Order: sequence, then structure tokens, then C-alpha cells
Amino acid sequence: MKAGTAFVDITPPAYTWMTGMGPDRPRPCGVHDRLYAKALVLYDGREKYVLVTVDMNYMDFDSVKELKALVEKRTVIKGKNIRIISSHSHSTPGLFVLRKTADLGFYENCKGMEEIRRELVLHVKASCRKIARAVYEADKSLVEAEIGFGKGRSKYNIVRWNKAGRLMRYIPDHAGMRPNQKPLNEMFIMAVREQITGKTLAVFYTNSAHCICVCLKSDLITADYPSYTAATVEKTLGGLCMFAPGTIGDQHPRDFDCGHRAAKIMGEQLAAEILKAVRKMKYSDKLSVSARQSAYKMLPDRKAGKCGEIYTRTVMSAMAINGQALSFWPGEPFGMVTKKVKAFSPFSNTAVIANTDDFKTYFVIVKDFNKYKWDAGAKPWNYEFKNGDRMTVLAVKLLKALKNQL
Repeated sequence: MKAGTAFVDITPPAYTWMTGMGPDRPRPCGVHDRLYAKALVLYDGREKYVLVTVDMNYMDFDSVKELKALVEKRTVIKGKNIRIISSHSHSTPGLFVLRKTADLGFYENCKGMEEIRRELVLHVKASCRKIARAVYEADKSLVEAEIGFGKGRSKYNIVRWNKAGRLMRYIPDHAGMRPNQKPLNEMFIMAVREQITGKTLAVFYTNSAHCICVCLKSDLITADYPSYTAATVEKTLGGLCMFAPGTIGDQHPRDFDCGHRAAKIMGEQLAAEILKAVRKMKYSDKLSVSARQSAYKMLPDRKAGKCGEIYTRTVMSAMAINGQALSFWPGEPFGMVTKKVKAFSPFSNTAVIANTDDFKTYFVIVKDFNKYKWDAGAKPWNYEFKNGDRMTVLAVKLLKALKNQL
């Protein structure tokens, strides 16, 4: 196998609006830590595959489509083999489009929305050009490599709905929280290193918790806890530390909205898990990768009625790397989705990754969701409730197709 990496700084101007926590959030007054996009190219001797992690709240479908087209224009990499994963930090900008009318969901009536829309579009478009360049540079830096896999556990993940079905709001004291389920705390960890020197090229990991340790406690742009994880891992191992959000629809950090101290504690605990897993890894210079992407899916609006006038495009995708399966979702799946996908996946190890190639809010399993009288904050904003069930079926189909392809 061969692999290559590159990164690019995508930090916006300090005043650029942060898209987490609703329309009333004040504009940032500075930057706490730089935001990055990191690219990993894997080559199995036949085709090239790309994983890109981006310190951004979310990216819309059309911007990702343009980004992939830019990569295809400058390399031999196929767009269907590229995955763009947003970190979903609520202290970063981002752009999502919920309907074909190109509104911004509940932000559409926000004061100064047109100005905000323009600056978000400019930031995302500029970032796409930079990310395409990073993929190009990673592709040009391929070296003989080897790959290993491991697991870790997060100590600080919780479920953000309590036993009464209420959303646990952003309050100073979270000591009285009583989550209604156990959190998903398993981390998927993959490391790639140079074969000859043993130098780390990249570590790719998942964690099922929103990037909201800092949140409203700071008016500075930040990548949140993944920035502290990356700082520790990259200082220790070298190379890139790439974060991919797992199931995040109903998963939070325990100390959410508590500031940078909470982000540092959580980030460094995840880093310790990564370093422990890397030390135990067994590496192989053999690489088997396959990828699948669905045709455009049309998600009907839940208010469209029988005529269904309002639809939006999105995609589902999956990738298998040396028998390890990754199921990519264009939004925020709930923990119940991960449990269902893992239960029916033909692979022994399957990781569900959120916010890939698009952003389409929440996905749930209706039957499981209705066991709890959860409040309106839990529901998909714009889409038919059963889309979560439909997308789960599609995710399993893609995984089974990958298994048959191997």
C-alpha cells in the first residue's frame, strides 16, 4: 500500500459568524485555535481513496460536490472515493441547505441573515478550494506505508436527553443530569505510518459526542475538544490527527458548555486512548479498500403534504478498509441508528460516522424513538420522520454490497 497526507489552514476571519447554538448567538470576537482540513490518501495499487476531516460545523451537499469535482479535475482520484467529514464544532462557521429553496433552516429569519449567508458561502467556497489543494498535495506525497486498527473508550460521553424525555439544556450545573440511556463511548482508531521509517502519517479516530465543551462559554472560534486531542497526539507521534464525529444526534460531552478547561480534559483523555491503542497496534502493508455511494436520495419535507413539493438531495456512502467498515451519514444519526446498523452489518467492526458530504439534521429509528416522550428539540426539523428508518436500511444495503465486493 501507499499513503499520503496534507493539511491546510481554513481559519476564517475572526468576525465570521459561528453557526452553532441558534441565530441569537453573538458574533465571535477572535480565534482561540486555528481550524484545519486534513487529507489522507490511501492507494491499494488499483484505486485511490480519500478521507478528509474538516474543522467546520457542517458543509452543504453542493459545496462538497464542487470540491470533489475540483479534485477530479486535478488528479485521477474519483469523486465517489472521497469522503468529506465535518467535525460539527458549534464554535465554527458552516453552511447547510435544508431545502431546494436554499434557505438556512431556522436561521432564515435571523436579523442580518443575508449578510451572514454571504460570508458563510464565501468561507465554505474558499475552504473547498483549499481542501482540494490539500488532497492534491497528499496525492503527490504518496509513500510506501502500512496500516493498523484499534479501539478506545471515551470517559466523558453522555446521552443528552434525560429520563423525563427532556432535552438537557445548556445550564451551568450539569450535576443533576439523569440520561435516559447509556452513551456510545467506543472509539474507532486507525493509524497509517511509513513502512520504512515507522514515522506516523496519520491517526484517524471517531468519538460519539458533539463538539460543544466550549460552546457559549467563549466568543472565540475554536475546534473544541478535537483541537486538544490533535495537539497531544501530533506532538507525541507526529503526522496528522484526524477527528470524525460518530453518532452525535443524541450524544454530548459530559461537561458541555463548560469552557476550554472541559475541552482540554476531554480532548486529552481521548488522546491517551489513541496513544494506548497505537502502541498495541499490529500493522500491515497490505491494503484492501472498497467504497460504495448511493444515488442521490430525495428526502421529502414533513410539511410538504401528499404532493411532496419540497425535496432535497443527499447521498449515503460506505467504505471498507481491511475488513473494517465505515458507514457515512449526511447529518446526525442517533445512537439507536448506530446500534441498528452495527446489528445488521455483515462486518464484525462497523463505525458510523456523521456529517459526511452533507448535513441533513437528525436521523432516528421511529419505533425506538417513540419509547421516550422526547421534546421537539429531538425531532428532525424539516424531514419526514421515517427517513431515519429508510436511511438505515440503505446503510445496511451498502455495507452488504461492500462485503460481497470483497
